Amino acid sequence: MSKPLIARFAACAVVWAAVVCAASAGAAPAGDVARAKILIEAGRGEDAIAVLEAACCERGEDLAPRFYLAYCYGVAGRLEEARAEYEICARRDPDRPEIHYNLGVILNEMGQYQAAARAYEEALLLDPGLVAANFNCGLSHYYAHEPVQAIKFYREACALAPEDITVLYWLALAYEEMDRRVALSIWEDYVNQAVNVAAEAPYVKSARDHISALRAGKKP
Repeated sequence: MSKPLIARFAACAVVWAAVVCAASAGAAPAGDVARAKILIEAGRGEDAIAVLEAACCERGEDLAPRFYLAYCYGVAGRLEEARAEYEICARRDPDRPEIHYNLGVILNEMGQYQAAARAYEEALLLDPGLVAANFNCGLSHYYAHEPVQAIKFYREACALAPEDITVLYWLALAYEEMDRRVALSIWEDYVNQAVNVAAEAPYVKSARDHISALRAGKKP
């Protein structure tokens, strides 16, 4: 499965993208972060970065502007800078799952899949009910060629959000590395449900191709 397909799943109920949360620990004046958030929403990411960089220079211990700066760096594609800022946030306030989650997003984008999985697992230790963290942790393990671990987290995502059949697609892919009989069953389940979900329509053909190959005893 090609990496670009991940981008398509950002629109699903299980999200791939980083999340902007109220990481407001510290004493940062609300004005800096509020102004940056307005700029972010207006699509003025570079202006938001300038505001937040200044806030971090003036009040280096405040968590909120650093968290939003990391987010803006990620949106701008400045992944190494985003990673560094999220890691600072994680050291200063290790009990916030959204920080570890967002760090995982950046590490995945950098191709550091095992490190990303560890970040998602940290988030899940703090909040086991994070569907997106379970799903994305599965993706990280899948791309790290660790299907057993991927299946574990995909199954947890399925249990938490059974209505989101996106996870079935990836669960079937992971099972192809382990048990093709089980993979075939999951593919069939996916197709049966996907035909009624407009967003899944473009991927039903791919799923049917996998089903045909597996029924023929071939590797998809």
